[in-house]
Amino acid sequence: MTSNPTASASATEAMQKLISLPNLGNMGFSFTAIGSDSSGKPEGYDIKLSDAAKASVTDIAKSIRKRYEDLTLVKYEPAVLIPPQHCMHVDKTVAATFEEIETVVRRQDLTPFKAKSDEAKGVKMLAARFSQGEKSVTFYRVSDTIMQFKSSKFLGLIQEGDVYGRLDPTDVLLMRAQFEVVAIDGYAFFANKATFERAFGFLEELKKESLATFTSVTGSLAIEGMDQLKEACTSQPQMMAKMASIRRNLDNDPDYASAMTMERLITYIETHPHVDIDIVGTGTDRKLVFDPRPARRFQIVKLLDDDFLHSVLTSREYEAGSKTKAI
Repeated sequence: MTSNPTASASATEAMQKLISLPNLGNMGFSFTAIGSDSSGKPEGYDIKLSDAAKASVTDIAKSIRKRYEDLTLVKYEPAVLIPPQHCMHVDKTVAATFEEIETVVRRQDLTPFKAKSDEAKGVKMLAARFSQGEKSVTFYRVSDTIMQFKSSKFLGLIQEGDVYGRLDPTDVLLMRAQFEVVAIDGYAFFANKATFERAFGFLEELKKESLATFTSVTGSLAIEGMDQLKEACTSQPQMMAKMASIRRNLDNDPDYASAMTMERLITYIETHPHVDIDIVGTGTDRKLVFDPRPARRFQIVKLLDDDFLHSVLTSREYEAGSKTKAI
């Protein structure tokens, strides 16, 4: 395990604790199905496992822990993608529903899970928690429902002596041999950003922040297709990531917003045709055109995020989604 300069010291310490935990098979174990109550709050259900089933889940957790030993840590940012051989980390204090879910998983009085209950239909996450004294770690499996076999087109038959009988689909819980999120010492670690954001409430927060940023940066601009662009910037993960990057520019540079005027944007587009943004109208009625097609839908937000750069050294024009201000 190595740390990117953006990784916090506390997160590095938490990851080291994960790596140095004792044999997970010798620690206390609980397995929890997590859904939501009528108010939308996280709710947990205790799943009792046989020794063989527990051993299988533990083996999956062991393989995930081993994998994290070789990953480089990078701090979570909405506008940052996770490079290969890296994992992101986020503190529980800024992780939306993360701490609420962790509190549910730690409870000792959870209702037993019943596959035939209405609550089972809403389960979207499984949590395997290992604890020993003050040491504990939780591995989360999210994304797919554990009741997949119930809606499957397959007919399940199970052997009973010399006869095969019908397998009740609600008697089978399906889980991929994978955990996407590891929680330890107040931090969540993950290698799939979109899955984490969706499962732990970040996506809704990101939508709200994206709307506020979009309103702020486009308030004085004339854009044909403004409603379509707004919808894309507040619903599509990659577009919302660009909104987060624009927000960071606005917050860090007081002159940034004043540079984003129609006059300056149009002048730039006309003198740099590779930017590939259409302009319609004449005089003061000119507008930028949002093209929703995949090849061009990012062009306006890239412009607003200052992604088009000029090299003084080589006179080349570049497009750079990741950049650091030097002066």
